[in-house]
Amino acid sequence: MTKKLVTTLLIAGITLSLSGCWDIKSLQDVNYFTGIGIDYKDNKYHIYIQQLDFSSVAKTDAGKSEKPAMVWIGHAEGISISEAVFDLYKTAQQTVFWGHLNAIIFSENMLKKGDLLGVFDSLLRNPEIRYTSWVYGTKKEINEIFITKPFFNLSPLNSILYSPNTNYKQRPIISPMRFSQFIKEVREPGNTALLPTLGISDHIWVSTKKPDPKLEMDGIFALHNDKYKDWISSSDLLGIKWLERKTDSTRIVLKQNDKITAALKLTKPKSKIRIHKSNGAPVFDIEIKVAGALLEVWTDVEEKKLESLASELIEKEIRSAYQVGMTKHIDLFRLEHSLYRKEFPLWKKLTDNGSAELRPIALGKVKVTVKLTESGVYKLKRKLTPY
Repeated sequence: MTKKLVTTLLIAGITLSLSGCWDIKSLQDVNYFTGIGIDYKDNKYHIYIQQLDFSSVAKTDAGKSEKPAMVWIGHAEGISISEAVFDLYKTAQQTVFWGHLNAIIFSENMLKKGDLLGVFDSLLRNPEIRYTSWVYGTKKEINEIFITKPFFNLSPLNSILYSPNTNYKQRPIISPMRFSQFIKEVREPGNTALLPTLGISDHIWVSTKKPDPKLEMDGIFALHNDKYKDWISSSDLLGIKWLERKTDSTRIVLKQNDKITAALKLTKPKSKIRIHKSNGAPVFDIEIKVAGALLEVWTDVEEKKLESLASELIEKEIRSAYQVGMTKHIDLFRLEHSLYRKEFPLWKKLTDNGSAELRPIALGKVKVTVKLTESGVYKLKRKLTPY
């Protein structure tokens, strides 16, 4: 046998032994589930699935399209999440892939009456579902959330549902939450989980003389030890951002006698919660330090006065949010959890080892220090009246 023939046979054998890519499915042969919503009605779990046509999504991600991206919404029900999913599979047509799931939505009724920990268990037993999905609650119908589209026929992946951080950086009130963080906060003893809620605003944007609905973060659902408490609107939550570590920068408008004085940009607030006792009960003091930059000046005012006005406004927002929370028996600042971390024996005694909520939750001093570090292009004391 010649050397050339041996080499040929060897190459042929190696080629035949290779598995190749014969079992690889192309893009159009798979159904990609990107979002799931879970509701609870009539003692049954109702699931809503959003799936995208990734061929059209790829086009819209590359730029604006003349046509909106194709979106399908599926609905099924069952006495468990698994039963509902199996019911959905009957009409899936093709192989389903959960690896692109990036948004999970819980209805208010699901949080009130469903088995939340059981839902966690059911979702996470699917090896394709990751802990990194964004998670929300909603008071709206879940299918309405899924069919609300972003601007310019862009992919739904460019909406608040799938990209909440972009919006949060510009309006840092309600911090977006990953699924892993939600699970952690629900299970933490003495903690209050603040689940962001999605709403639909139809009065801000107009297209072709018709209202163009858009998604918005309109509030939070509060849960204590996996039990639903209540909903609070975003307008009542302005104070929570000052204790949120994720807050990068935020803007405030200062007023005197109902007239605008200045606008400031405040960056990276640093907060501390200190606990002291009064008659054996804990009292929580809050300390905030934040640096600021001057954005606008409308009246001639001293720098120290601006810092003082900003400190007063921040303290007012914190106390207002605290009061709203206490009215609904919600610990918005997670003060009970601070007691659990710092004074565990006292927490254990006052909550019967976690079986009851801490009551009352007393807010003491709120000390806010604002330091202006930038005055912008113009000097602070610029002449504001015409020559």
